[in-house]
Amino acid sequence: MVGFIKDPTGVAALYLGKKEGKELRYMGKVGTGWSRTTSAKIRKALDTVVSPKQKLTKPIKKPKATWVEPRFYADIEYRDITSEGLLRASSFKSLSKGTGGR
Repeated sequence: MVGFIKDPTGVAALYLGKKEGKELRYMGKVGTGWSRTTSAKIRKALDTVVSPKQKLTKPIKKPKATWVEPRFYADIEYRDITSEGLLRASSFKSLSKGTGGR
């Protein structure tokens, strides 16, 4: 994960990235698939790695984003990848802390 949109008690959406060699490429966002409790847990985890700048190789404009160090990984279910390389019909499944090897 490369960022999130805050909501009062957790997250409204997560911005996703994917490592490709030395690049970190934007893959879209996911805004469904979690409960209020899980949303609060995600927010608590991501608040520990907030970054003043986005870490994507090619920056994107997302005015509501809170950027984070890409230390957490989201297991995302999705239907397809668009021609622009973005996830289509994505849904959050789980969160894990990365080991740096992905």
